[in-house]
Amino acid sequence: MSEWDDDIAALDMSDVEKNGLQTYRNYTKAFEREQAKNFAAEVNSEPHDVSRLRKVCDAIASDDERLIPVIACAFADEALDEMYRREIPKGIPGGRDSLFSGYGPFSSLSKRIQVACAFGWMSEDILKDMDSLRKVRNKFSHLWDHESLSGYAERAPTTDITPIETMFKEHEERLLLSGVDNLDALGRLRVRTIWLLGRLYYEALLYPMAIKKRLQPCIVLYGEHQPALLSRVSGVCSEYTRKVLNEKI
Repeated sequence: MSEWDDDIAALDMSDVEKNGLQTYRNYTKAFEREQAKNFAAEVNSEPHDVSRLRKVCDAIASDDERLIPVIACAFADEALDEMYRREIPKGIPGGRDSLFSGYGPFSSLSKRIQVACAFGWMSEDILKDMDSLRKVRNKFSHLWDHESLSGYAERAPTTDITPIETMFKEHEERLLLSGVDNLDALGRLRVRTIWLLGRLYYEALLYPMAIKKRLQPCIVLYGEHQPALLSRVSGVCSEYTRKVLNEKI
């Protein structure tokens, strides 16, 4: 075999060893591609209603700024609750419902975020960003004078939320993210929250499914053979990104 990847070609190994390593890599990549295709086909065979995502994105794009953390956390709480109820089997000693009530491990948004992070059931940055919004929501709930929270979008932990426009820099034109840098802090928060909820919705449905099949979620969810659902979710997020951008023109 004369065609080696650059890193394999640079190794201090015999040609026979390099050939073996390259063959193994080629086989692994081909196997991963086939797995991704099968995963996408299975996901595509099921109906997925994105109307709730569309509704929450509309609210994030247009409602009062003080409602953004409240709405976002309510949606995330619901999505994570559904994820756990779907993935955790029945027949748990003491009853599955006990896990979601009282002091159970899934009884609150903070616990649902912690468990998902601990067991790798969702991208870590999504969970950390949701926890930042959760902290803001909790702060709101303990203050009667909401006017004192004016400008919260310009302060931590809100400013700690991942800048989606940077994460998807190479796709910013297609995803309508190229104008986000020109928005004020509130506008950027709206756009980042829209994409945060879109990603959370998508991964809550498919990330645990990929893990249970012993697949690499980043490959089957976002790789070359991604499920069609990703395009639909991105379409919704792009639509309401455009709405935020248009309102600032």
